[in-house]
Amino acid sequence: MTKNTRKKDDKKLPKVSYYCKPDNLTLKQWQIALRRQTAEKENFAIFEHNTKDSPGYYSVVNSVTKNEYRVVYRGEESVWNYCSCMDFKTSQLGSCKHLEAVKLWISRNHRKIYAGRPSYTSLYLSYKGERKICLRIGTDHEDEFRQLAEPYFTPDGVMRPRAMLHIMDFMREAIRLDNTFRWYDDVLSFIVENRDFHYRKQLLHDFSDKELDQLLKVSLYPYQKEGIRFAFQAGKAIIADEMGLGKTVQAIGTAELMKRKNLIASVLIVCPTSLKYQWKREIERFTGSTVVVVEGNHLARKKLYTSECFYKIVSYNAMSNDIKLLQTLHTDFLIMDEVQRLKNWKTQISRSARHIESEYAVVLSGTPLENKLEELYSVMQFVDQYCLGPYYQFIDQTVVTSDTGKVIGYKNLNLVGEKLKSSLIRRCKKDVALQLPQRMDKILFVPMTKEQREIHDEYQGQVAQLVYKWTRFRFLSEKDRKRLLLFMSQMRMVCDSTYILDQKTRCDTKVDETINILRNVFDSGDEKVVIFSQWERMTRLIAAELDAMDVRYEYLHGGVPSEKRRHLTENFIENPDSRVFISTDAGSTGLNLQVASVLINLDLPWNPAVLEQRIARIFRIGQQRNIQIINLVASGTIEERMLSTLNFKSSLFEGILDNGQDSVFLDDSKLDKIMDSIKIMTETTEGQEEGGADSLSAQDMEERIDRDSAVTEIENDEVSGEKESVLSAGFPDEFEPEEASGTSEKRGVGGTTSVSGGVEAKEDPQELVQQGLSFFSGLARTLQSPQETQKLVDSIVKVDEKTGKTSLNIPVPDKESVVNILNMVGKLLGGK
Repeated sequence: MTKNTRKKDDKKLPKVSYYCKPDNLTLKQWQIALRRQTAEKENFAIFEHNTKDSPGYYSVVNSVTKNEYRVVYRGEESVWNYCSCMDFKTSQLGSCKHLEAVKLWISRNHRKIYAGRPSYTSLYLSYKGERKICLRIGTDHEDEFRQLAEPYFTPDGVMRPRAMLHIMDFMREAIRLDNTFRWYDDVLSFIVENRDFHYRKQLLHDFSDKELDQLLKVSLYPYQKEGIRFAFQAGKAIIADEMGLGKTVQAIGTAELMKRKNLIASVLIVCPTSLKYQWKREIERFTGSTVVVVEGNHLARKKLYTSECFYKIVSYNAMSNDIKLLQTLHTDFLIMDEVQRLKNWKTQISRSARHIESEYAVVLSGTPLENKLEELYSVMQFVDQYCLGPYYQFIDQTVVTSDTGKVIGYKNLNLVGEKLKSSLIRRCKKDVALQLPQRMDKILFVPMTKEQREIHDEYQGQVAQLVYKWTRFRFLSEKDRKRLLLFMSQMRMVCDSTYILDQKTRCDTKVDETINILRNVFDSGDEKVVIFSQWERMTRLIAAELDAMDVRYEYLHGGVPSEKRRHLTENFIENPDSRVFISTDAGSTGLNLQVASVLINLDLPWNPAVLEQRIARIFRIGQQRNIQIINLVASGTIEERMLSTLNFKSSLFEGILDNGQDSVFLDDSKLDKIMDSIKIMTETTEGQEEGGADSLSAQDMEERIDRDSAVTEIENDEVSGEKESVLSAGFPDEFEPEEASGTSEKRGVGGTTSVSGGVEAKEDPQELVQQGLSFFSGLARTLQSPQETQKLVDSIVKVDEKTGKTSLNIPVPDKESVVNILNMVGKLLGGK
């Protein structure tokens, strides 16, 4: 055994960027160079196998993880090179860091490369492009093997498509011809996987709709039967139906069909903690089967995994902890609910979930793509790691970036949708509209109190100062960007109530308006109401009013223990006296509250997907009444402006999953464009038509700020035992927690002297230095490009069309600024 250590006389290769492809390399050359660079850094232990029996075979051991990989290397361009790691199998590069480490080891130790043909003949799986079975004929019995292979393989050794069903016949004849004939594990797995697919397809062909109706103790809609058939045939599938269309019953139906066909003997359901008992209840309701919830301490959970119950349910957190100790979990059939929570590929829970082994799987998500195309790729890895191709290639084919490398849009979305057809099924409510009751959305504009307006406008003034500062200096410090996020979040909070920001005061109108709506609902019949707010303190105010009215309600927020959440739902569904369900966005996913027919949104989230998650709590299969959605919006505020935002995220979703636009582009990614958008977002909206030409994409603006800012938590109140950040609460994506509350921090945060009325805040001397450096470095970059230099000249040099005179036209804030600048220049030139 020899360590892959660098020798002193090795030449140090130039470093390759992980983020930007060098101009002198192709995409594949760049990716191979990155793997070679990684191999240089990592400390692998490498040894060569018996060169007589296994020429060209090596083992590579990671000294940190202790994982061992089998590597075959027979020359730089050999089609027989191989590594057992997943990167080799999915990258389509014919290389990986382990194989590159072997190359380095051979070079440094002056070992001979075995590049000839072995004596034995073998079947192997090629990972270049789409996976395919190939035949390598050895030197023994060469002519006989070529004659035997002709009906099954092309002259270059690739298996013919129709030969899959008869390949076992070839393998038997090959063994009779020469008992040294061999095949590898991945070949056999590929054959079994393919033959199983055709077997399920034939079973499904013989399975009637009448038999599907007998699967469950509930009637299925036609599209739900279609979903069960799709998942059964695919083997591993994503059901991405829009929220409220009954993904749960389709997953259970697929499991029952697999069970009836004797394909599975166990099912493991992994879901959020709050949904464990909802799954249990629905399985018992639909099937009558026994169900066990895997919970308790580790030893108790370990025992429950081996239970004879057909259905086992475990939370994501418990599963992640168990994987650490058990290394892996195995089940015949895996169901993963709300899988969009695993969109971040690098989280511990996501890593753990990839260690669950299963023959079949159904992954459920109403929003597999909430914000970024990369999230869909991550979710797809739980179903088919080969479907969308290598990640680097996927990004290259779909992501549009600016010159600076920032994402400005997406392309080829319909092509992505086409690739997903065999593994992902999605239906929208509009597709099954005839099977659902009517939905009516209403926007109720609510005036603010004088106190609310003053605070809102003061924050708006603070934002205006930052916009002015950017316009003047073309620079915002990290602290300024944090303040910008804070002020916009606080503008939204005060639209609900001053109580969210300062618990010593309470000025609002939305609470009274909500109570008026509730009184009308209570007076008109027995309808139930669901109320959502992003802010826990706002829901607290509603709860207090209902207590005063002696109205029974259920109250869900982030501080409610998971074991109590199911009781809240059960009480609301089963108790006719429980008329109201109050919830933060902690309950915006997974809950079935279709017993209600009215939903009140006290505020609107930035992300339209979150809004639809709220609505889907009542607008779903099982709803018997027409439903009403009431959105309370503070008039003349940032909330009203949000109504006319350009829905970039929804357009991206539709382009892939709903066959919408093939390309979706963001606005310019430059910060000045962001600041222009913020200016529009925070200016007075009175007199402007909803959805006008100057409408801002709030989601778009927020994503760009997120990318340019590292938002840290400021002083937070502790609510229900959890620290909650006002900055995080105001914006979605990576900054948005499960729920949020306000903060008692006063305006003027950040140690600056902030004054309303257009007076600029005092400048930090260090910031002025940074502004100067930023100006000069930006100017230098501009002057390096002839095209950019010409743009600069064209923008400041004006020619009078009548007289032909040329003048220098530079915008300035005011005359006083010009006088000050001239005085300063005069002193410099005069030496005084």
